[in-house]
Amino acid sequence: MFETIIGYSVALFLFQPLNVFVHELGHGFFAKLFGGKVYKIEVGIGEPLFSIGKLQVNKQFFIMGRCRFDSEPANHSKIKLSLILLGGVIFNMITILLLIAIKMNTTHHHFLDGYFFGFTGMLILSALIPMTYFTGDDSDGKRLMSVLTRKRGVN
Repeated sequence: MFETIIGYSVALFLFQPLNVFVHELGHGFFAKLFGGKVYKIEVGIGEPLFSIGKLQVNKQFFIMGRCRFDSEPANHSKIKLSLILLGGVIFNMITILLLIAIKMNTTHHHFLDGYFFGFTGMLILSALIPMTYFTGDDSDGKRLMSVLTRKRGVN
């Protein structure tokens, strides 16, 4: 019981913000790769807690995040826009694959690994399911569906 409480606490207050940060870095990476400018990466929602350079951590740091960038989407193909939107999921998948590689090639086994996999998987699912969040923001999946079903030349 105590191990479970510790596991969920670490996952919620450490792994989740870390996963959100990695996710938003993924969006920023692809936006920058395609000529955009990243203004800010936010971890969490609500009022700012602190900022370091372009990173802002908000008071509710364990919920959601946002990458603020200008990538002039009208100039991008559907493939480039899709990669920008999927960048977060791609980076989260890379972290899962890295942990799997570590586990397969070492004797590393820790009870927190499952919590990391679980919380990362939930973040990936919640990003890919086409929906509007309680904040009014659309998920990456909903934005991706919009890009993929848009007729060419229509913004």
